[in-house]
Amino acid sequence: MPSIGQALSATHHTVGVVKNGVAIASSRGPLGTSRGALARGLSAALTSLVTLSSLPATLAAQDTDRAPSGTPVALEELISAAHEENADLDLARATLSQARSQADEARARLLPSFVATGSYQRNEIQVQVQLSADRIATITPYDQLDARFALNVPILDLSAWASFFSAEASGDAASGRADQAVDDVEVAVTQLYYSLVAGRAMIESAERSRLVAEQALAFATARREAGVAPLSEVARAEAEALRARQMQQEAELQVTLAERNLVNLTGVDLRGRALAPLEGADTSTLEPLEDYLDEIDELPATRAARQDVLAAERGVHAAWLGLAPTVAGSAAERVTNAAGFGPSNLWTLNVTATWQLDFGRPAAIGTRDAVLATTRARLERAEQQARLQIEDAWHRAHALAARLETTEAVLAASTRAAEDTRARYEVGVASQLELVQAERDLFSAEVSRTQARADLAVARATLRIRSHRAR
Repeated sequence: MPSIGQALSATHHTVGVVKNGVAIASSRGPLGTSRGALARGLSAALTSLVTLSSLPATLAAQDTDRAPSGTPVALEELISAAHEENADLDLARATLSQARSQADEARARLLPSFVATGSYQRNEIQVQVQLSADRIATITPYDQLDARFALNVPILDLSAWASFFSAEASGDAASGRADQAVDDVEVAVTQLYYSLVAGRAMIESAERSRLVAEQALAFATARREAGVAPLSEVARAEAEALRARQMQQEAELQVTLAERNLVNLTGVDLRGRALAPLEGADTSTLEPLEDYLDEIDELPATRAARQDVLAAERGVHAAWLGLAPTVAGSAAERVTNAAGFGPSNLWTLNVTATWQLDFGRPAAIGTRDAVLATTRARLERAEQQARLQIEDAWHRAHALAARLETTEAVLAASTRAAEDTRARYEVGVASQLELVQAERDLFSAEVSRTQARADLAVARATLRIRSHRAR
């Protein structure tokens, strides 16, 4: 493919002056073609070269104007906001409060209760008996008043005690699930935060790539009009420009989704707000995997599942103890104005033993056994999932550390290649297409490095949150 210098030589003694982007020429080439038209095409190509040469400075100025303003928002601020505003955490806290209240309700059934009742009755006939000259006993007065005060004490109810212990274990399980919800929300916020940071960087790089591709398309079109470039070069430039626009739109979609989801999780709208810069990711050596798995039984998910098993076991005990008799005592006093031949105040003490056998109790035992089997299976699954989450985050952190080293090396090589291409282009040794390709490779390397940093930060943060180490 002829170079710009060769194309200029082909016009023989063409004299062109570029003024305000317009070529002025009047001579003709050897084939009788208008040299003015050819010069105008070459002038457009040279104008594209000038524009491309000033593109990095223009892009830097645009990035400065477009940068979000305000105090940068750190990840810790979003996590704190999520603790206060997240709907899932509100639900987990409400569920925990409900479980605690149910345990209090079960405990209350084991405590004494006091009952006071009063009644008024209007009778049609008053019945009285003359006991002596100065004493009349009222059997039924016109206005009958009765009051009863009773204290009921459960003396022996083994099933109720087992139910209370089961409710307490269920409350502890709800506490573990609330802590697990906190972990899940922190991991989700962390992932979205770094996705947003990487997405904004990708938008900047994608926009740079798009502008470079559009200028390359203009340059190829000018070369085609000048007759020094084939149609395939223009087609490739058009495809590259379309691909760059698509990359920019995908990056903008990623940012939009991350911002919207962060609003749902934290209640904080980050549109137009600056984020804390993504510094160099931590590549220090991780502790051995076994150290992260040592305390897996104390993690919220496994702790909650284990408490569910304990609650189910106590539920089975309560069902079996339901076959035993219950013993309850009561103390009561009756006050009335219709005592008849007795005193108006009368107290009683009572102890009652109840033994009830029916077909529902064996069925309840079978149900509780099935619930216990289910909770044990869930415990096994919870332990397996907790282990897999930690192992996955640990291995990802190791692999992403190696990936970050690779992207750093690629970025360094791409930076040197771009600088070398710019230097060769300025002296006319490298073509414009080589310069465009070098710039695009540099932008791609920057995006890869940013994404690698974000992914590594997410992996290490996820490992720390899931394992509850150094929190």
